[in-house]
Amino acid sequence: MFTIGQLSVATGVPTSTIRFWERRNLMRPAARSGGQRRYTEEALSQVGMLRLCQDAGFTLAEIQDLITKQQTDRFRWRELVDAKMITITESLRKLNKARDLLAHALECEHEDITRCPKFRMAVDLRSGPIPATAPAVTTPVTTASGRS
Repeated sequence: MFTIGQLSVATGVPTSTIRFWERRNLMRPAARSGGQRRYTEEALSQVGMLRLCQDAGFTLAEIQDLITKQQTDRFRWRELVDAKMITITESLRKLNKARDLLAHALECEHEDITRCPKFRMAVDLRSGPIPATAPAVTTPVTTASGRS
């Protein structure tokens, strides 16, 4: 059995976070002994699972939804994971685009980045919606090794 302080040290999670997770029903409430919370080794696993879900990008509300769906239908959690995969994939796409733009800015031969044709094209693409009659223009892509 662990006190909340021992659980905190063992997991690296502050006691205030553990209490918060209990209030949100993300962790099973600890048994009490002498007015102190007492946790079993299962609490280590619960904390690990919560941290893993957070590392995967789930919000506390989404984690609660995962827990609820797991309890009612052990396969429904897959819907939430599929939705999170779509969100993460879109975030990665945006981050990769940002990285490519920044890499180009650092490697660009133009002293004034606003004079770079590729930068200007990127600005033009972001300056507003493209009319339905305008031809499609793709964003320039810079390789990690140099200029495009």
